[in-house]
Amino acid sequence: MRRFILSSIFLASLATAGTINLTPINDGRGTIGTDANFKVVSGTITTTSTGFADIVLDFNYHPVGSGGPSTPLGQWTLAGVNLNVGDLLFQVGSNDYGIPLASHSGSPDGANPALFANVTAGHFYKSTNELTANTVLNSPGFNFRPNADVWLGASVTDLGTLSETITFNSGQTPSYIVEFTGQLPASFLADVNANGGAVSADFASATCGNGLLVGNGNLGSVPEPTSLLLAGGGLLALGLLRRQRGRMTARQ
Repeated sequence: MRRFILSSIFLASLATAGTINLTPINDGRGTIGTDANFKVVSGTITTTSTGFADIVLDFNYHPVGSGGPSTPLGQWTLAGVNLNVGDLLFQVGSNDYGIPLASHSGSPDGANPALFANVTAGHFYKSTNELTANTVLNSPGFNFRPNADVWLGASVTDLGTLSETITFNSGQTPSYIVEFTGQLPASFLADVNANGGAVSADFASATCGNGLLVGNGNLGSVPEPTSLLLAGGGLLALGLLRRQRGRMTARQ
């Protein structure tokens, strides 16, 4: 009985919080425009032991007006190419996930539309693959990071919605702060657990792949249902044991 109780409490203690820090990649492989138009600054992904997430991205994307989008995070055109804010992407083992910062659908620049999904900002998706800047921009021929993963691709499965807050600070760096808060999908957490808690993440400030934030870390772990059952059973057994001892004491 004691062994059962101890093992149950140990399994319950596997629930931990975690953090991934996203940092800019400065590899000299190409930029478009000035830092005021494209520059990723930082990002953090933190989770509690229950899988509640707080995700913050700090970055520049061409300011509203002055040739930029008409609305914050909206699409705009540069040198005949349609640019969009990229998706926040996760890799867990061999599986791909992502959260769009802005809604997008189809192909923006004449690439094969079968490669693209229709997605809504703030939703958490599992994807069959991820699309690189080269595919999304359909090989425009100017300097940018062509191999940077920037978008969810092909077919996607909607796993739920996080709350999205967008702060636009005109003329400041970073000009955008985008925050997602909410409960991570159970299937995603189960996949993370199966992968030893390890998750990698990346985010491009625009589909050109210019200014890429990358990070690897452990988001912690949430007990699997069997662990929770064992923990609950252990606590119940502990209560029964105490009650039984109380009765024995009273009889004596």
